[in-house]
Amino acid sequence: MAPEIVLEAFRGLSLNILIDGKRVGFVDAWEDEKVVKGVWVEYVYILEGLRNSGIGSTAMRMVLERWREMGYESVSLDDVHWDKSQDFWGKLGFQGERKRRKLVL
Repeated sequence: MAPEIVLEAFRGLSLNILIDGKRVGFVDAWEDEKVVKGVWVEYVYILEGLRNSGIGSTAMRMVLERWREMGYESVSLDDVHWDKSQDFWGKLGFQGERKRRKLVL
């Protein structure tokens, strides 16, 4: 059975990722000042022991849906912190060149 992931707002658009009430990661984000109705993702983190388990992908799909429901229309990021960035962000629908990625919600 897959663990139940819960998102908890902790500052603006930033969210903690919780499983069984414990923080296992977070998404640090804010309104993108350069894009109308845009979100800028600064950093996404999942505990090392839980990486490659699908938790990060599932949590990001939940986060993107939450932002969509809030009226945001695009999400941008610079994926310099990711080892497997092409696979991770591409599977979520992000597109872009080099390290810059964008998703229209």
